[in-house]
Amino acid sequence: MASKRLIDLFLELARIDALPGKEATVANRAFLFIKNLGLPVQMDGSAAAALSNTSNVVCSVGGGGDLVLVAHMDTLQYTSTAAQLVTADKIAFGGKGPLGMDGRAGMAAILYALERAVNCGFPLKPFTIAFTTRGKGNMAGVKHLVLPQRVRSAFVFGSELSPGAYAASSPGIALFSADILGRTSDAVNDPESGISAITIAAKAIAALPLGRHDPETTSNIGTITGGSGTGSVPLAALVRGQVGVSEAGKALPVLDRIKTEFQKSAAAAGGAVAFKWFWEFQPYLHPPGSEVCLLAEQALRAAGLTPLALPSPGRSEANALNARGLAAVSFGIGACCPRPNDEHILLDHLSRASEIVTQLIKQ
Repeated sequence: MASKRLIDLFLELARIDALPGKEATVANRAFLFIKNLGLPVQMDGSAAAALSNTSNVVCSVGGGGDLVLVAHMDTLQYTSTAAQLVTADKIAFGGKGPLGMDGRAGMAAILYALERAVNCGFPLKPFTIAFTTRGKGNMAGVKHLVLPQRVRSAFVFGSELSPGAYAASSPGIALFSADILGRTSDAVNDPESGISAITIAAKAIAALPLGRHDPETTSNIGTITGGSGTGSVPLAALVRGQVGVSEAGKALPVLDRIKTEFQKSAAAAGGAVAFKWFWEFQPYLHPPGSEVCLLAEQALRAAGLTPLALPSPGRSEANALNARGLAAVSFGIGACCPRPNDEHILLDHLSRASEIVTQLIKQ
């Protein structure tokens, strides 16, 4: 069961408003908390690059070591007026406002374990802790996170998986856009002179196999915009969509097919198209026996849990860290928030999450 101190720490952090890009208040609270423990802490100077009003909070003990523990500081909605309901077994939605479970539970687990280790005099190994900005946005904070050079493994705290489970893999999403240019004309008096950008888009989409390509690869057209009114042949159209993959190499063939169909349709009509794509977040996959998985499972067993490697239920900072070349997995801490009015975490899960932190940082 979680200690009163751990519960109170979560409740305090959860009451602080910190939308993506506006995390300064919670960052200052975390900074002072760590400083008061007598540990080295700093802001990493990433604020401008991440478009936030604060930098990431970084604590490097013993030079930083070769591992970093990560939790993001922001929430999607204001949380300061939330009704926090603490029962015998969980912290839950109390009928008003979002709790900010995602992010703040991970922060509380890390800070409590850090405080407990210092107060109890546990010998600590070299390690780094990072609280990052814009975790619920574009993960710009962790993308620009400044870490000690020796760090090669990362552990993210925030997954809705139960403690014991950890995300050893995650799908990725590639976003694409097709910007189509036709030629406008009067749709009543001179439709023959026009080249409909919307028709170009429609013919390209009709030729595409969308949906599920294989068990782990999907594609979708999400939005279509274009035209200026019903009386004009539309000059321009913009199509946006995504490709979901389990491996980065599977995205390019699908994207190439989509690009080719738009180019063929535009060329046949006498129009033009500009096709672009980028990773919203990249996939990752750590095989059993890899160093980061072994470290994760060692900590889980030491915390009295049975390790279980699972695919991630959603994106996390682990995606961005792996894309940077750091081997990262996301620990399940039971932060359940599928809907704003159903957020909760079991007290036992919060306690176990903090114990995982303890096992990672103890000598």
